[in-house]
Amino acid sequence: MNKKMETQNRFQATAKKTSFILYLLSVLSFITLSNTALAQKKAPPDKLLSGKTFTIELTAQGGKKASEPESDEITFKSDKLTSKLMKTDHEFMPSPYTATIDSSNSDSNTIAFVSESKNSSEEVLKWSGNITGESIEGTAVWTNKKGKTKKEYAFTGTLKGKKKK
Repeated sequence: MNKKMETQNRFQATAKKTSFILYLLSVLSFITLSNTALAQKKAPPDKLLSGKTFTIELTAQGGKKASEPESDEITFKSDKLTSKLMKTDHEFMPSPYTATIDSSNSDSNTIAFVSESKNSSEEVLKWSGNITGESIEGTAVWTNKKGKTKKEYAFTGTLKGKKKK
């Protein structure tokens, strides 16, 4: 009789452990599926600026002497903004951007964009601008890794291949 009770007790203990493990797995599965369902979906790819390149004149602001504008190209590709000059000369990598239609100006279709790029020194270059038709204008603010402004630029330009009016 003792052996029978011992076997029965072991069976009950194993059954309890198995039930607890199954319960735990079902709770974890529920949490995982809930988080997946509630997670934000990836933003759809940009269709406003994707594939466009603008030829710009980038002019440093401030300082005692007026600076000469530098030629640059800004490209919007694969949901990233790339400045040819800043990438080549200062190691600012292509960075994600957001583009929205500016609804405050009902006369024209103006697209506003912003982007923040970092370089290997952890400096940040924040681009913000507006595009109306084939023209682009805006600012770029370069800050050091502590957030202090290092340089400020203004830029204007046109869609690559188009003549400036």
